Amino acid sequence: MKRLFFILQLLLLFTACKDIFWKDDQLSFVQTPNTTEKIRLDGYYYWRQYEPERVGVNVFYQNGIAFSFGLSDSTEIFENELLMGNLTFNAKLHWGLYYIKEDTLFRNGFAVSSGGFHYIENFSKYLILNDTTIIWKERFSSANKFYYNDTLHFKQFNPKPDSTNVFIK
Repeated sequence: MKRLFFILQLLLLFTACKDIFWKDDQLSFVQTPNTTEKIRLDGYYYWRQYEPERVGVNVFYQNGIAFSFGLSDSTEIFENELLMGNLTFNAKLHWGLYYIKEDTLFRNGFAVSSGGFHYIENFSKYLILNDTTIIWKERFSSANKFYYNDTLHFKQFNPKPDSTNVFIK
């Protein structure tokens, strides 16, 4: 029992003092306003995951900030939760930066490290087919690389969540 108590105390200490031992990565991209008309900014883009059926949401802002919301049961539920103020936007994982070069959108954000003690930087690459359709091609970090072929569809929606956050400096 003493050993378990000691281990729990050590775990609590490392968690509470994580910034002393592990520094979170910073974003490499510089915040750059989107001056193109390659993508629509008056709503959000969503992609579908099957088994179970869920949707992921990406919001791109004129100021070069990007917001990603994990998975929701449907776009309607996401919108209702947003309008009712039930969604939290205080997770570092949700925020990032993006820029567009020709027909490619590059996103820079955060992921949790494999040990779970700090955030590491990750990158995503998307192919812009038109202003309402984007293909998510890949995501990579220092820890791993994933290839995708997920289609993001645009859905007009107002009001979008505010892009103000404490994670983009």
